[in-house]
Amino acid sequence: MAKRSSSSGTRKASRRWIPWRNLLIGVGLLSLFQYATTGTISWPGTLYRQLSTTLGDYAGRPEASWRHAGDKLEELGAAREGHPVPEFGLRGRVVRVADGDTLSILDSNNTQYKVRLHGIDTPEREQAHGKAAWKALSDLVAGKTVGVVVLGKDSYGRTDGTVYLGDTDINLAMVAAGHAWWYRYYAPDNRLLEVTEREAREARRGLWASSDPVPPWEWRRQQQYSRP
Repeated sequence: MAKRSSSSGTRKASRRWIPWRNLLIGVGLLSLFQYATTGTISWPGTLYRQLSTTLGDYAGRPEASWRHAGDKLEELGAAREGHPVPEFGLRGRVVRVADGDTLSILDSNNTQYKVRLHGIDTPEREQAHGKAAWKALSDLVAGKTVGVVVLGKDSYGRTDGTVYLGDTDINLAMVAAGHAWWYRYYAPDNRLLEVTEREAREARRGLWASSDPVPPWEWRRQQQYSRP
């Protein structure tokens, strides 16, 4: 019985090898034929170029599956950012605007929260365009009731989140108007902020009207280094 089992296994392995053996024989014969007729073996390179062109054409088509996947991810990201408006972890009246990306709200229990707008960074008050960014945020939300999608706490203990006035994403609005940078370090995957910043930059809105605006994180580092 053991011998028959071993023999059967050998025959099965041999049958599995046949397609690969035939493929190798075919490749060898094709190479020999091309060498005999042209003096070179160029068919592998030609086949590779044809496959690359075909795959590239497919990837570039509007209906390509990877495009659909990317569009779906962007759609889901947009929904998360406010289409529809998500549930708020905080809601209250804006009682203070510290700068272009930080404000304080007072909730219905008279508890005050300092909120850092997630994913954006605006010039400091002492920096070029800093006062303009502060004024822009003040004009948008000062004295008004806003909702906050709470994402956690930052290293300074402030509430980190996305602020909404009605169905308007204020974080995004600050970037769209050219008053804020997309803060890549803290929101590296936020494609909506990325695209919005690019559009504001190309349109030279707000701080992008300057020929060489300095990102606030670089400005803060320079100020730290310049201290005695």
